[in-house]
Amino acid sequence: MTNTSIAYEFYQFMTEKNVLIAFTGHFDHLVTTSLLKYVRVKLKEVNSDPAIDRKIYSILVESIENVSKYSAKSSNEPIIAMLLLCKSDTHFTIITGNHLLNSDIPILREKLDKVLKYSPVELKKMYREQILSQRTHENSAGLGIIDIAIKSNNQIQYNFKLSTDDTSIYLFQTQINIFDK
Repeated sequence: MTNTSIAYEFYQFMTEKNVLIAFTGHFDHLVTTSLLKYVRVKLKEVNSDPAIDRKIYSILVESIENVSKYSAKSSNEPIIAMLLLCKSDTHFTIITGNHLLNSDIPILREKLDKVLKYSPVELKKMYREQILSQRTHENSAGLGIIDIAIKSNNQIQYNFKLSTDDTSIYLFQTQINIFDK
């Protein structure tokens, strides 16, 4: 397949999925700040509901922090990740992806599955308990993930795609309904 064919397929995908933001690269402070400013501009262009805009923005911030927290860290290489923000007639979709050590997958999967099994009421209770408790890495259920689950009504999906013997790609998707408040 030629590069132009791949580029055209990518263009078709971005058009079909109504991709508002597509980024891949190093998520440092400057890039993150610039992306979040651009997101605010794009949201004003496509959505007139400030409550939904705030929810999307908050979930984006938590999703980017999720990338940093759960990335395979190397002392000589920056964290390379991806971010997609898409809009349909009924919802926005945020997708992040980054490299993760395979040895970290069981702990992360346990946290995600724990959050996904709870109702919104139970999630809010869990969030309050996490805030009020003396959290440690061992007993933390992933406060950011809990927050995303609450704000998205637990519309989260995740997957791990094997990349090398030591790493996988961690894909995290959140859907935010346009008509929910």
